[in-house]
Amino acid sequence: MLLTWVRLIHTLVFGVMFGSILFLLYCGITNQLSPWTAIAFGLISIEVIIYAGNGFRCPLRTWAENLTPEGHVVRDIFLPPWLAARVVAISTPLLGVACLLLLVRLLSR
Repeated sequence: MLLTWVRLIHTLVFGVMFGSILFLLYCGITNQLSPWTAIAFGLISIEVIIYAGNGFRCPLRTWAENLTPEGHVVRDIFLPPWLAARVVAISTPLLGVACLLLLVRLLSR
């Protein structure tokens, strides 16, 4: 039961974080900066600090691994396995582009 809660929390955190990345990308493309841009950037910054501080491993993944019975496949998030395996590879470049666009927008003001 606890593993289900970990997966649910991980899925919700993923949704908020990926949504924040997409929002930052939108803000950078459209040059529509607002207090929500700062909030999204702050959320992503906290996520990056936690991820990097944990040796570039998601702590929720580690928790799910510890809760998964020996010999079973670790499922730490309610996403298709092919997508779950590529979350970092997809979100990192999007975040990089968003940050570059936002930096250009801020410097051009």
